[in-house]
Amino acid sequence: MQDKNSKQKTKFTWHYYLMAFGALMAMLAATLSAWSGIITALAFIIMSHPLVKLPGIGRFIMLLIFSILYVFSFPDPAVVQEMMLDEIGKNRLENVQ
Repeated sequence: MQDKNSKQKTKFTWHYYLMAFGALMAMLAATLSAWSGIITALAFIIMSHPLVKLPGIGRFIMLLIFSILYVFSFPDPAVVQEMMLDEIGKNRLENVQ
């Protein structure tokens, strides 16, 4: 029988930091309803998981590709501004009525 203290602990490696960063990326994309950004961030999280074994620099290349895709997955700033102004206008209209 093993003692509770003798159990092997999982190493907290850089993988988990990248997974947390991917979760933040997904939440940011969700605030703007950028579905392609959410999907790209989820792929970033999956590729960061320590159980995914990619030899050499394959993982870093994939993470770099997903990062580039993430940056370009958001709508233009003018579209975001218009969406925000429409939402503010709807809220004001509901408050008046």
